Formats: sequence, structure tokens, C-alpha cells
Amino acid sequence: AVVSTQSTGEAAREEMMECLSDSPLPRGQVLTFRLLETWGDQDYIGLTGVELFGADGELIQLPEDAVAGPSLNDLENCSGDYRTPDKLISGCNITTDDIQMWLCPFYSGGNHVITINLSQSTEITAIKIYNYNKTSEDTYRGVKTLKVTLDDKPLCGGQTVHLRRAPGTTHYDFGQIIDLSEKAEWNDHDDVMSLSKGDPINVRKLIPDYEISLLPAGFVYQIYIYSSCGDPYYVGLNGIQLFDEQGQEIELLASQVSAVPDSVNVLYQDQQVMRGGDVRTPDKLINHVTSDDSARNSWLAPILPNTGNRVYLVFDFPVTVSMIKLYNYSKAPTRGVKEFGVLVDDLVVYHGLLSPHNGSHEPEIVLFSDRVAPINSQSLLTKSCGVEQQVELTNNKRKMGDSENTPSVYDSSVRPFTSLVDH
Repeated sequence: AVVSTQSTGEAAREEMMECLSDSPLPRGQVLTFRLLETWGDQDYIGLTGVELFGADGELIQLPEDAVAGPSLNDLENCSGDYRTPDKLISGCNITTDDIQMWLCPFYSGGNHVITINLSQSTEITAIKIYNYNKTSEDTYRGVKTLKVTLDDKPLCGGQTVHLRRAPGTTHYDFGQIIDLSEKAEWNDHDDVMSLSKGDPINVRKLIPDYEISLLPAGFVYQIYIYSSCGDPYYVGLNGIQLFDEQGQEIELLASQVSAVPDSVNVLYQDQQVMRGGDVRTPDKLINHVTSDDSARNSWLAPILPNTGNRVYLVFDFPVTVSMIKLYNYSKAPTRGVKEFGVLVDDLVVYHGLLSPHNGSHEPEIVLFSDRVAPINSQSLLTKSCGVEQQVELTNNKRKMGDSENTPSVYDSSVRPFTSLVDH
């Protein structure tokens, strides 16, 4: 099992505070979580960790006995199980080691309650919850919905809170922030598939065999990279933009973007060859600087044996996306992305190809709506197809496009050195 003791850093804390509403905060002593349903497991329910943040964004320190709730030790003939409620505040949250997690029996319609006693009346600005994360299969034991109260007063507008399923890996910080300020907007996120108004675009006329997965919605969007445009050692992108069902760009924070492998820095973690590190990190994907051929505003990562390259875009509530704009790596076009897939909460919604950078700095578009404005037919043809229709789609398990020229596996021991650091 992999264990990370990653804590909330100062930069991440400041970014979290920027996200939260500047409004009156709830105050109380006893915080109660009423767990309603799992992600599918019918026998057990669990969590990895819980963090509470005070009025200034500081992490509230809690004693070990602050948490009370059921455990597997409540079962007849069961004792000594280590997955007890105190593990929820141990601080070891980004982990797949279940010795650091809490688990208890689950009964549909039963009363599954966790309480945290803060010892005194305290203002709470946010809760960060880490769902059960032992393995990808065991994540179905995680909590799907819950209700939260403070001194028996409902929080989150009294609404049911939807938690995302944990990844079953430590690829990214899977903690989910719940804003407790009074001005936070709480609504039923089940209704997230509404179509925007406007004249539909005849996408099939523009691109034969193009089947749109209409308006996917989810917590985690993943760009899975199958191959580069020829370089066997590195792959990268200049930028990524997501757009909602109204065609408006979705603003992203650096804390929402991660990659595996993270960047070329993973190659030199134990060496002193690059003090300060290579600047081509995942946060550059969302800084809106997409035409910098120096690559200082791009992301680049190594292609490693038996490790697929992934980019994750993570949200604290379900987000609907109508299109994605991808800007391919421009400094060395052969290091750009070629074959890739788009997954939403681990479900594949698109599979296609990107063209190598050709000097235009224009994005290529993955389209999920036939009603998105402002896209006209000419821009769609130019950015999605190119002259030779450089788009590959999977439709009913039938693959369209050309997968030739996919680079072979090369000897990583002769990988060329690359470095781009701040002076």
C-alpha cells in the first residue's frame, strides 16, 4: 500500500480560502455526519479522513478522542479491528493503506452517525472529506451521500451532500471541500444535464461518424494519454480549457489540476541536477498562456514503462462539460499528445487523436454538445478535423481513424535529459 502524509500547505490553504464565500460562518461544538448511502457496497461504509478549517483557514487541531461512531468491533465475535473512528483525524489522508481508515457495517436505511466534539464552540469555514480509498474496488464502500449538522442545526442549507468516489490511488489529493459559509450555493446536483438553448449544430454533417456523448457530468475529468506524436520519452500539452453547458469557460485553480507522472521532475527527485525544479508542471495547463513556444507555460512529463500518462481535473461537485479545448505541446511538436481518451468519473466518453503543433497555436476541440455557442461550422472543422480529419472516435466499439505511426517502446535508460528552470 502507498501512504502519503501530505498535509495542507500554505499555498493550498490560501487557494481554498479564495474559493470559499466571504460570509458569516456557523459556530458550534458538536459536528454530526449522518451517512445515508454508499457508492454501491451493501455491507460496509467507510471514510479515510476528515479535516476541519477555522475562520482564518487554519486546520483545527482535534484530540484523538474527539471522534465517536460505530466500527467493525461492534459486530459479534469481532474485536481488535484497527479501522476505528479515531483514524478519521489521524492526519494521514492521502493513502491507500486501510490501517489509516475508518470502516463500519452498513445497513440500508440504518443509522450511521459520526460525531466530532470540538470541546468548545468554534467557527468552521469548511470541511474536507477524504472518502474510503483502499483499492478501486473498495472505493464502493465510500460514502455517497450524507447530511451535516452542527449542534443539531442543519448545515449546507439542509441539503444532502454528495461525495465523489475516491480514486483507489494516490494520484491526486482526493479530499473534497464542503463550504459551510451561509452564502454558499447548495442545490440538488442530480439535475446537472440541462441543455443550453440555441440553434443546434449539425455535427454529423461536418464530421461523418462523429457520435457526441451529450453533456457528460461528473466530479473528475481525466485526460488519458495513450501516445505522443513520435517522441518515445516525453509527452506534454500547452493548455486545457473546459466549458460548461452554456458555453462559458470553467475557471480552474492549480489545486484542481494534477498529472501522473506529475512532470519531468519525477525523474530527478533524488538528484541535485535541477535546483528549484523544472517549470513545466501541471498548473501551467490552466494559466491561459497557450502560445509560448519556450515551454515555460507548458506541461511536460516522462513516458514511463507500464505507466499511462494522465491529467486529472477534479471538482468538489458534479460539473457538466460541453466541450474541451486542448492546446498541443509546441516547443517540440513530436512531444505533443497524439492518441488520448477523456474519462468522466472513470467512464470513457471520448477517444480520439490530436494533431502535432503546426505553428498556429489554435486549440483542437472535443465536443459534447450540439448546442454550444460560440462555435461555427468553420472553426469546428478547422480545430477538430484539420485537413485530413485528424480525429479518432470509438463508436459502438468500432474505431475510426488511423493509429499508424504509434511509437514503439524504447529503452528508457537512454532517455535524453531535459531541463527548463527559472533563472
